[in-house]
Amino acid sequence: MRIKSVAVGILLLVAGAVGPPIMAQDGTFGEVIDVRVVNLEVVVIDKGQRVTGLGPEDFVLTVDGKEASIEYFTEVLGGTAVLRDDETSGSTVPALAPGIEVGTSYLVFIDEYFALPSDRNRLVRRLIDQLAYLSPKDRMAIVAFDGRKVEMLSTWSQSVSALERVLKKAVDRPAFGLARRAEQRLFESTRTAGIDPLTGRANNVVPNDLEIDERVRAEELVSQVKRAVLAASSALRSFANPPGRKVMLLFSGGWPYNPAQWVVRNPNRVLYSTTFVSGDEIYSPLAETANRLSYTLYPVDMPGLDSASAISAELSSVDIDRNRVEFGEREREEEATLHALARETGGRALIDGASGTAFQRAFEDTRSYYWLGFTPTWQGDDAAHKIKIKARRKELEVRSRKGFSDLSRQTEVSMMVESALLFGNPPGASPLGAEISPGQRAGRGKVLVPLKVLIPTDELTFLPADGGFVADTELRIAVLDEDGNRSEIPVIPLGIKANTIPKPGQGTVYETQMKVRKKKHDLVVSLYDKPSGKILSTKIEIDPKIR
Repeated sequence: MRIKSVAVGILLLVAGAVGPPIMAQDGTFGEVIDVRVVNLEVVVIDKGQRVTGLGPEDFVLTVDGKEASIEYFTEVLGGTAVLRDDETSGSTVPALAPGIEVGTSYLVFIDEYFALPSDRNRLVRRLIDQLAYLSPKDRMAIVAFDGRKVEMLSTWSQSVSALERVLKKAVDRPAFGLARRAEQRLFESTRTAGIDPLTGRANNVVPNDLEIDERVRAEELVSQVKRAVLAASSALRSFANPPGRKVMLLFSGGWPYNPAQWVVRNPNRVLYSTTFVSGDEIYSPLAETANRLSYTLYPVDMPGLDSASAISAELSSVDIDRNRVEFGEREREEEATLHALARETGGRALIDGASGTAFQRAFEDTRSYYWLGFTPTWQGDDAAHKIKIKARRKELEVRSRKGFSDLSRQTEVSMMVESALLFGNPPGASPLGAEISPGQRAGRGKVLVPLKVLIPTDELTFLPADGGFVADTELRIAVLDEDGNRSEIPVIPLGIKANTIPKPGQGTVYETQMKVRKKKHDLVVSLYDKPSGKILSTKIEIDPKIR
């Protein structure tokens, strides 16, 4: 039995001695999500009031501009499915049975990476006060992201007292918004002496593109925001299949839509010529994941008005007016992100005063709606598709999600490996074995670490080929260092050949080397068996040592 493969990226196929085995953790991440029906939660408004009593014939659904059939339809009022006057048990549009109480699953995501402790604690305490709104059919799960890992504080629970205990403990967790603010102040302090030290240009010159140091700072901010977006997406995927309607309360510490404009913080300076990454690219993975899994996002502005007052209190009287203008520009950038995420997924952005009653408002907004479903022709080609749902009565305003992505199996698996780096151990995958051994120097501050993957071939699907049998698999290796920086994930095709079908207990080995910084790292290794869709995985920690 042998492995035919070509290593890519930082991975090099090598042979060599290995150290003692590191046992795999069971179930590093959940199964690939097999979505068949796209669900739409539709709210209809007329002159500020909810419209009830409509049927599927009152809506027009288009996908990529072409009209599509509404295959499933239910009206939910006050959390209960209702029977329309003209509906009979023989209806051709399947629906929930009338009188069925439809619960809502609320996934709470707390951003501790950008949030100030005071902002986070203020809103968590207010969330505690609003837990009484949970109905008997509702449930809530709570996760927090500290910049490196997503931690599950509570799995799905219907117990108000249990959730209250979890949230009371959450206020004792560290939050790192002060560090994010210090990074920005350090950057700004290098630009206040009149001359930019990198360009030699006077600061009163207004360029229409990012200068060198501004670009470095903006790239750092983009990396940090993308890390938070990946964390929120990972949380959605790890809580993909709760019953009832699915809602994420996204407590954001302040994610700018346009990081470049946020960094320059000058309302009179428009970056005409920059090609720097903006919100469409940064936040689309989160919106696409939510739409793919039928989650509605309710982004919550944790800084809100309190942070604006706090910043003004720090300033001298001479600087107050100027800094209020600049803070207003940054606040608009951060609120633009919340509005965009809500708009794309059919939710509402809860900003300023609304953030203090976020759960109450989300609860009230999700009690009455129309639940529509359709089955697209899935291609698995990673294409994005636009959805538009409108009422036939033109005066009615309709709110719902705007699209969905037809993710390929390869993309699904890679996303799940990324999720595993951050989230840890939800159930799903079968275990792999992995071994690492002391490495050797590979440049300043870097180490070349040998990795040996122990592949249980009896877990794979072997098909006849070339007079023997071949398992068509893909290997993925992802690395996250202790500062939260992660590698790109190479997809390594492995054709594992055998003369006969492997027996129970048989296996083979894949060996490679990884060049990593001399820091602690989390490592996820996954093997995807393409014919069966099965995933084998392990997550281990690397503490590089030099032999």
